[in-house]
Amino acid sequence: MSLLMTPSHLGREGRGKEEEDEEEEEGFATMEEERAFPSDLSGFEFFMIMLSNSLKKLRMPDKFAKVLAGREPREVKLREAGSGRHSLCDVKVVLDADGHMYLGRGWEQFARAHDLRLGYILLFSFDGDAVLTVKVFDVSMCRRHYQRDDDASSGSSNDGSGSAETEVDEAPTSQFTVRLSGCHFLEKQQQYLNVPLEFHEAHGYAERSKVVLRMSGKSWPVTLKHTNRAGGKTRSSFRYGWHQFLVDNRLTVGDTCFFRALRGGEDHELKVQVRKLDGSFVD
Repeated sequence: MSLLMTPSHLGREGRGKEEEDEEEEEGFATMEEERAFPSDLSGFEFFMIMLSNSLKKLRMPDKFAKVLAGREPREVKLREAGSGRHSLCDVKVVLDADGHMYLGRGWEQFARAHDLRLGYILLFSFDGDAVLTVKVFDVSMCRRHYQRDDDASSGSSNDGSGSAETEVDEAPTSQFTVRLSGCHFLEKQQQYLNVPLEFHEAHGYAERSKVVLRMSGKSWPVTLKHTNRAGGKTRSSFRYGWHQFLVDNRLTVGDTCFFRALRGGEDHELKVQVRKLDGSFVD
């Protein structure tokens, strides 16, 4: 019985082992590249070394720029790892003609404030949206820790009280971030925002009936709704007043809200900053 050889069969038979090996290597490289560029950038880390030209602007790794291609923020919030969100520094993101990404305006201020010097190593962690957290290691190869100013800072509200307020001490539970989705924009009486359980427990939300959201010099009282969970635990969500906050600030699906706890007064207050879809910030 004869065997009919199609052109594709002939092609395979005629190829040498070297060509097959090359194809396997190309396929392996493609898989390696896919693994190297994750779709979720939350927790993406990289390090930079301070060079003589790093004070005015800091070039980001090309790989970081590549994975952000098409969704680069126009600015980021920069913070030293021990400072909390009360020390966020606005830094412009700049792209040159060759596609290289730099931290521009605002970077020099951050660098001088943290006394960054030649040879220092900076470990960056990206939150996947708009915040870069930095750990600083000096020439001793040990991490630097910065002393904080715990003095109260003055604040103002739309009622003109002008009471002093200080943000909560640095802790993972002193702030949380939420990217707004469809569930936050249901019918008016159904709109809600769940408070992360860790934040809820750290600030005693089970015993609170409301919070105050502060943004752009104004404040919005928001009622907390409590829901019983398995194991006897309680969960809280923003309910009445949340809709008005969304409307007054013209928030939309895809906007990212940064909530951080403030001290001061009997009501629990949260300072809110918003990163809009176009990359601009409102606070």
